[in-house]
Amino acid sequence: MNLPLPADAVSTSRLMTGNDYRESLRAYKPTVYVKGRKVESVVDEPLFVPGVNAVALNYDVAHRDTAKGIALARQRTSGRIVHRFTHINQTSDDLLRKLELVRLVCQETGCAQRYLVHDAMNAIWQSTFRIDAEFNTEYHARLQNYLHHVQDQDLSLGIAMTDAKGDRSLHPHQQANPDTYLHIVERRSEGIVISGCKAIVTGAPYMHEFLVMPCRNMNEADADFAVCCAVPVDAPGLTIVAKQAGRPGEAAAKFSAKYGQSTAVLLFDRVFVPHDRVFLAGEWNQSLFLTQTYATHHRQSCIAARAGFGDLLIGAGALMCEANGLVPTRSAICATRWLS
Repeated sequence: MNLPLPADAVSTSRLMTGNDYRESLRAYKPTVYVKGRKVESVVDEPLFVPGVNAVALNYDVAHRDTAKGIALARQRTSGRIVHRFTHINQTSDDLLRKLELVRLVCQETGCAQRYLVHDAMNAIWQSTFRIDAEFNTEYHARLQNYLHHVQDQDLSLGIAMTDAKGDRSLHPHQQANPDTYLHIVERRSEGIVISGCKAIVTGAPYMHEFLVMPCRNMNEADADFAVCCAVPVDAPGLTIVAKQAGRPGEAAAKFSAKYGQSTAVLLFDRVFVPHDRVFLAGEWNQSLFLTQTYATHHRQSCIAARAGFGDLLIGAGALMCEANGLVPTRSAICATRWLS
């Protein structure tokens, strides 16, 4: 289904292809380790190739004539045509088309990965509007500017939400090691400085930037731990310790040698973040709303992700039946009769 360019659209934002995305990673110089060694070039690292391939497909789908109707959307605040995974929802139709796109990508890759950008951006969009209304801050305007930056550059963002947590019976400010939760360690006139650990960050090595978010409810003493901001993948002071994506190089792994997913631990050591990339900084009573809103968007997306992965497994099962001389439809009928 083709998506016509709206008459009032300003233009189309940059829409990268999969190869454009691969080349774009060369402009970044993150500090990444995998299997105990430092990675010189993420896009050329064999252990990350399946993950890079999976994210690249997100970009290629947007150029398919048969998928443009679900893969592209018009951003109301700019009038530009953007990738749906960087779009802010306006209608129930937006939510439905997002589900269709997530399922389509997961049918081919197993996990879309880039749809996390959509879930986080929409959650922060809602959260900053609410915070501004209560505290007379300017977070929402900052986020809108950052959103346009992400859309215009067609960036992929990693979601750094889960903290290491330490002793889970204690609040963040009570931890013996405060770096088990990411937190603000210094406030400057031009921005904030953050330290701490974020874990299980999907696709971390081959993202362009990260959205740092809180992962739990906070109390007043936890104010420095209530932080949401955007950080480039190669920000000074940020170290990424990752696992390989899929099973690269294994001849027997026909699928996971092509597509996979890396996750990583992010270690922030006094990373500076300018104010225009800060969307929550101490408003502790808003942490729970942001966390729950992100979870709600993500759960809705996962409906389609699990369906797409299910489609993939069903197809694999059918191929295995055929490879063993069975007819999948006939076998299913026989099984149904036997079970009844």
